[in-house]
Amino acid sequence: MTRVGLMGFGRIGRNVFRLLEGTDGVEVAGIADVADPAALTYLLKYDSIYGRYPKPVELDGTDLKVDGHVIPFISAQEPGDVDWGALGVDVVIQATGKYRTHEWCAKHIAAGAKRVILASTPETAGDVPILLRGINDEVLTPDLDVVSLGSNTSNALAPILRIINDKWGLERAYFTTVHAFTNMARLADVPTSSFRSSRAAGENIIPADTNSPEILTSVMPEFEGKLSAMALNVPVPDGSTVDLVAFVETATTTEEVNETVRKEVAAHYQEIIEYVEDPIVSSDVIGSSQSGNFDSLATLVVDGTMIKSIIWFDNGWGYSVRIVEVLNKMIEQLEEV
Repeated sequence: MTRVGLMGFGRIGRNVFRLLEGTDGVEVAGIADVADPAALTYLLKYDSIYGRYPKPVELDGTDLKVDGHVIPFISAQEPGDVDWGALGVDVVIQATGKYRTHEWCAKHIAAGAKRVILASTPETAGDVPILLRGINDEVLTPDLDVVSLGSNTSNALAPILRIINDKWGLERAYFTTVHAFTNMARLADVPTSSFRSSRAAGENIIPADTNSPEILTSVMPEFEGKLSAMALNVPVPDGSTVDLVAFVETATTTEEVNETVRKEVAAHYQEIIEYVEDPIVSSDVIGSSQSGNFDSLATLVVDGTMIKSIIWFDNGWGYSVRIVEVLNKMIEQLEEV
């Protein structure tokens, strides 16, 4: 039995818990967060995006009880605050959205864990190895103690960029992530250091910065200097998309782009990309386990060498599925030691 510790029980932490609870051979041994255990229990039981938890959920003293199984809540602010060794934890999933350096993550290992999955992007490129499923899975070696899974945008876009580059040669690309609002958003206008982010998320389309080009080029250095991007946070609670414009070296057509993506997805990326032929909208990908859903009806080619595509994704669920996949690979490696 592999024991997992969750640090951070927000959107990603709760998604991972939903995916892991009841899984054979894996047990959530502890949940670390600064929030009130009663509030955390309530938010697991009732979810505005994914609905009510399918098993009985209650607070047992100060611990979480799910379907008769008790999981301790630990009040903890930062890595190093939890004695994972005392809980017998093998792998910690760092899902606070903070403490995004190898130095911080290593505190979990000093506290008794064997491996750490950073469920966000590293603070500094190159500090923590980034694994994008389907692109560089080989980075997860038995001696790797900390790994990051990048961002939901980079996971959605990376396979499509690779397909385009391998077939037609990528000269440059610009993409806009049209992203559902997150728990960092404000429901009303509230003063913050970032003026745009201080505006009401339910009433505005809010431009934001993104580090997705840096993430992608750190994993795929062939794109160095070729990618640029921005984000737009929009008034939907879930369901996001990447609007990609790519300039290529070899001329193509809309039909060839779609057929190439369809074949490549079927051959190499079925687990992480879905080729979609229906006229879907953002809510249709809520709960999708894919990193991205390639919208074939939205493909455009201009003058042979400009390709426009959109890739939909559930910004919380698909990313959490990738975390669990990497966790399962870590478990295999730990069992072989």
